[in-house]
Amino acid sequence: MAKSSPGTQLADAALKCLAKTRWKDLALADVAKTAKIPLTNLQTLAPSKSALLGLILARFGHDVAARYKRDSGSESARDRIFDVAMTWFDVLAPRKQAVRSLYDGFKRDPLALLAARDAILSAAGWLLVLAEADTGPASAIKATGLALALGRAIPVWLDDGKDLAKTMARLDGDLRRAESLFGFRKPANDE
Repeated sequence: MAKSSPGTQLADAALKCLAKTRWKDLALADVAKTAKIPLTNLQTLAPSKSALLGLILARFGHDVAARYKRDSGSESARDRIFDVAMTWFDVLAPRKQAVRSLYDGFKRDPLALLAARDAILSAAGWLLVLAEADTGPASAIKATGLALALGRAIPVWLDDGKDLAKTMARLDGDLRRAESLFGFRKPANDE
């Protein structure tokens, strides 16, 4: 088995720590220690908690890319985005307690959420790439729309049953609304 990158090691260590520790109480030095990465390397890998979140989201994005299989019958960009988003929730499932800690932490600290904005939009942009929906001049707006839809679906998912019916309903409704607002629909000449 190939050795994982230091960034992946930090992300995995952070998720392990977050399963037991609240986001606000998480110390980068503890994450480095758990990852067995020298503290001197931390500045280049994750000099802040928002940078650490970027590593965590990149880890999730990598796992989604490894798991997502496009449905050959899925022509609509919205349907592909929905499928990628549900794969994202599948990837998050074994780390639910860590995700709850992250969600609760950002819910109570809007400044931390603002500092993590670029990492969040980058992660949403990557999901659009996987859904083959990252085209057009408004791709940054699409990423914002997807990030908002996922952000609204997370608290539903955290309390949802195993069938994820409520999560799917929330996500589907938000993506339907975003379809016209943020351009998830194919251009008319492509349909």
